[in-house]
Amino acid sequence: MVAISDFVKIQKNDSCKHLATGMRYPNFVQWSGFVIPEFANIGLLHAGCDEDLALRRELGNYARVRMASSFDVLTLFCASLSESISENVKEVNGTIDVDFLAQCKNATEFLDIVKILTEKYTDKITFHPFLGIHSDKENNLPLATMLLDSGLFEGIELYGSTYAENPEKFLEIFKMARNMNMKSRICCLGFRTLPDRESIFEIMLNLKPTHLMNPNIAINNDGLRIFKNGTLYPEVRDFIKEHNVHIEFSPAPILSGKKGEQKAQIIRAFAENDISFSLCTEDMLFLNKSISEFATDLCNTGVFSVEEMSQLISDTPSAT
Repeated sequence: MVAISDFVKIQKNDSCKHLATGMRYPNFVQWSGFVIPEFANIGLLHAGCDEDLALRRELGNYARVRMASSFDVLTLFCASLSESISENVKEVNGTIDVDFLAQCKNATEFLDIVKILTEKYTDKITFHPFLGIHSDKENNLPLATMLLDSGLFEGIELYGSTYAENPEKFLEIFKMARNMNMKSRICCLGFRTLPDRESIFEIMLNLKPTHLMNPNIAINNDGLRIFKNGTLYPEVRDFIKEHNVHIEFSPAPILSGKKGEQKAQIIRAFAENDISFSLCTEDMLFLNKSISEFATDLCNTGVFSVEEMSQLISDTPSAT
């Protein structure tokens, strides 16, 4: 069995971390000063199911009650970066949701948070800020456009599941990111409801994201024809490589038993097809996995060696 200590000592990178949920639950409680009812159920739910998403929204509501000022937002994000530093992460792409502008007096205060985070830990970690946009809150798009004009962000992230219903609403923000040479990420949660693979390709061709998060979410939907028996369909492989899309995998759904081996085999399929990919924590508060723990899980399925995984997690996410 591979031990977590095999990876903790390695200087590593986290290609996607949501700073609002980038710490473990005990650290969140320490920041907030209260416990969250039913939080223990997080680990029992399938990541991305309706109950899981509802519980995440509830936790977000609790957190926002705790935040009375931009300083509260800053200390929450600092807790996330401190967690990364303690895990020997040297480079992180950190997402800050545009929704946190509501906890600030104005856009200047919000952008000051980004500046402080970028400068505060320069001797310990390199922080690459991404601006997060939830597809359920499309009214935030004008605010997102204004914030991107600051030039402080290195990328955008679109998450949620409703973007697949009306992807055209997000065309301009993705075009803006391209014109500013920013990275752009889509979480594949919305792909689960699509009728076929061609619908996925159409969204990709229109929005042209540089990064995709967790395409394995669609594995159990035969109609999407992305994977079969752990093998990546050639059409999918060719599309990803032709459009130079970088793939990111987080611990969602949490690795355990047969599901863990299945996910490891899917990640292996990307490696064997020479597709650019990386590992990330995404939401440590919900998924409760560091990069080292995620890497250990993958190795203990027997699908990756320690040497292969050590090389993978030490690659620089900002260079992909």
